[in-house]
Amino acid sequence: MNVLKKVSLLCAILLLTVVASAKGQSLGNRVRAQVPFDFSIGDKKLPSGKYSIGRVGQNSNDQVLSIDDENGRSKALHLSIAVVTANPRARTTLVFHRYGDQYFLYQVWLAGATTGRQFPKSRSERGIQNNLAGNPSVGKMNSNIPVDTVTITGVLQ
Repeated sequence: MNVLKKVSLLCAILLLTVVASAKGQSLGNRVRAQVPFDFSIGDKKLPSGKYSIGRVGQNSNDQVLSIDDENGRSKALHLSIAVVTANPRARTTLVFHRYGDQYFLYQVWLAGATTGRQFPKSRSERGIQNNLAGNPSVGKMNSNIPVDTVTITGVLQ
């Protein structure tokens, strides 16, 4: 009986630890960053400036994220999916895809987290990729689509 109590207590402590670490890796707190270029999230274009990204509501999950300007006004709401890495990021970062002078918000990562949030590619980004790939109907195809990844450091607040 004593062993059963000890195992139950150990399981309870383990569960609390897992829940606490999962909460620390969520976007319950907002990520703030200065974005030095115009960018798109989904099919919405936003000007350069200070932005914060986080949950739509305090009690919601990380699936729908709000991108707010520096005055706290929501500029975009967008669905995101969880992505996982084996190596946690050293810093909180926003990751963008760049095609020429067009930037698309791609991922949000918190410092120390192994789970980040990724935004699906928009119709605009897929269109650019298709144009860069060439037109397969006329026999021209380019398998080396020039996409750059641009990372900006943010602050968790």
